[in-house]
Amino acid sequence: MRLKPWIALTLTAALLAGCTANSSTKNASEVHAVTQANEKSTEILSFKDSPQAPDDRELTIKDSQFQDEDGSITLKQFAQVHEKKQTGDISMTIADVKVMQYKPSPDLIDFFHGFTHEETEFPYVRVNVVVKNNGDKPVHIAPVSEITTNQGETVTWEDDFYLEKLNGELKPGEEKVGSLGFILDETKPEALESLTISSSEVLDGKKDKVADGVEFEVRF
Repeated sequence: MRLKPWIALTLTAALLAGCTANSSTKNASEVHAVTQANEKSTEILSFKDSPQAPDDRELTIKDSQFQDEDGSITLKQFAQVHEKKQTGDISMTIADVKVMQYKPSPDLIDFFHGFTHEETEFPYVRVNVVVKNNGDKPVHIAPVSEITTNQGETVTWEDDFYLEKLNGELKPGEEKVGSLGFILDETKPEALESLTISSSEVLDGKKDKVADGVEFEVRF
C-alpha cells in the first residue's frame, strides 16, 4: 500500500526527531561519563592539608611563605615529579616533593619533641604519593620507606609526622592517596640538590616478599 505524501513526510520527521533525541541523550551520557572521569582524576591528585603543619598546597615558588594557626612555613625546594613505577601488582606515583622551613605554633611544639631537638624551627620534606594494589590479593607496603638526601642524611618511615596511615595493607584494587612529612636535622635545605625516595619491599599476607621496592631520584 502506498502512503500519501503528507503521511510519509510526517513519519520521516518523527523518525528524524527520534534519532536526534537519542543522539542528544547519548551525547549527554558521554559528557556525564567524561565529567565523572575528570572529577575522579582530580580527586586522585588532591592532597589534604595536614593538622601537623601549615597548608602548603598553594606554595610553588621558591622562598614563598604561608602562615596559619599551625605556624609559618617557607618553601625552600620544590619538584613536580609525576613519575609512576610498577613493582609486582603495586603501582606507585610520586606527585611532587617540597622542602620547607617550618616554625610551628606554640601548641604544636610539644608534638615535635619526639621528632627533633630543634622543635621550635626546622626544615622538613613533604612527599605526595599515590599507591595502588592492582592485584587480587592483599599486600603490604610502605610507599616511602626511606629518604636519603645528597648531603648524606637518611630518614625512615618511622620518622613520618603526617601520620596519614599510608603504610601497611592494601586490599585488592585499593588505592591510597596522601602525604608524608619528614624532619631533616642534618640537611641544609637551601643547598639541597637531590634526594632519593625508596619504598619498602612488597609483602603478602604472610609477610613474605612478593616484589622488590621501587626507587625515585628527585632533583631540585
